[in-house]
Amino acid sequence: MRITRSHLSFLVLAVASSIFPTAFAACTDDDGTPKLGSPDAATIDAPPSTTGDAGRGDATTVDATTSDAKTTDAGDASNSDGAPDGAIRYSCGAFSESPGWTVAAGFRAVVLAKDNGLNQPVALTFARGPYAGLLYVINQGDNVLRRIDTNTGVVSSFTAAAQWGAKAPVVLTTITWDEESVLDGQLYVGDQGGDGDGDSTIYRVGTSGTASTFVTGPGPGLDDIFGLSFAPKGSAYPQGLYATGDTDGVGVDWGVYLSTVDAGVAFSEVAGSEGISFVKLPSFGGTLLASRPAGGGYAGADEVSRLLADGGLGTPLATTLPGIHAVTYSTGGAFGGNVYVASWSTGKLTRIDSAGAQTELASGLTLTNYDGNILAVSPDGNTMMVADRGANRVVCIEPI
Repeated sequence: MRITRSHLSFLVLAVASSIFPTAFAACTDDDGTPKLGSPDAATIDAPPSTTGDAGRGDATTVDATTSDAKTTDAGDASNSDGAPDGAIRYSCGAFSESPGWTVAAGFRAVVLAKDNGLNQPVALTFARGPYAGLLYVINQGDNVLRRIDTNTGVVSSFTAAAQWGAKAPVVLTTITWDEESVLDGQLYVGDQGGDGDGDSTIYRVGTSGTASTFVTGPGPGLDDIFGLSFAPKGSAYPQGLYATGDTDGVGVDWGVYLSTVDAGVAFSEVAGSEGISFVKLPSFGGTLLASRPAGGGYAGADEVSRLLADGGLGTPLATTLPGIHAVTYSTGGAFGGNVYVASWSTGKLTRIDSAGAQTELASGLTLTNYDGNILAVSPDGNTMMVADRGANRVVCIEPI
């Protein structure tokens, strides 16, 4: 990757600012279908690691031990004037390597980071405030939580594989940030668990990378967990963390966790969900969307479903989407006002407006039924990050 400063200056900058601190075991679903796995328990801060050059995605890593500091260098995620991270301007302009995808007119796709600590990246999310506006990425291959400064391509370890606690993860699958402090403002990470029923775990991860067990199965939504999302404050939905899994008919597929000490309550019996997202857009009615593929171990309908506040199914947002598995949205910027989904069957990313009209954004992706949480739009709405698990890389899509 080409950058404006040497590798050495990157190392000095990262250590000085301390913002770059530093998940795939074989597992099958209860019916024998290969799926993802499981994390658990409480622990310590992630140790320093290394990764950090920008440009083609082959960055060197950078040591750091905390996540709450922000740099003020113009090349990093925070603005050079020290503005809060809500004002960060996200751009992939420093990168040029093509992932080999076909992208809609007016957009481009570039490799943001590859290898350098990325080991089957399977889920990602942006987190602001004390999490410094960085991109947090779940490695399925080694059960490490990493983070990336998407303006520079610097990758660092945030929570190490040995730091999830006494119950080690089996296969990490999903991550979400409690943006509105519905519970406590932390990152939440889902672990599918092993071959048994009701053995998924949800961890929470603090701003220094410290992980602790939030809840572990059995419980509602805690079997082969794939989806996590927080209900926005003021919505018609019960306030809490929503979790969905796949019990194969032997348990409750959806649960909602209403407090940090809550055992969870059943929310819905709608089966076959993988990616989920509360869409905070008035044009979409502030609804909970779920990607529900048919096949690949899922009993959905190849649609983006609306789940109502009572747990029932509403009118689907979009249908005829084979292999649909990831869903996200953007509130502003170049990607604003729309929902975005991915399909493992077609290898396509699709834009969906509030009327359900579909427009292809990108094609030529190589995806699997594991990849239900691979999309994240930056807080300013101007870049979309895609976890390309099979190629050990994260790809950025942005307007030209």
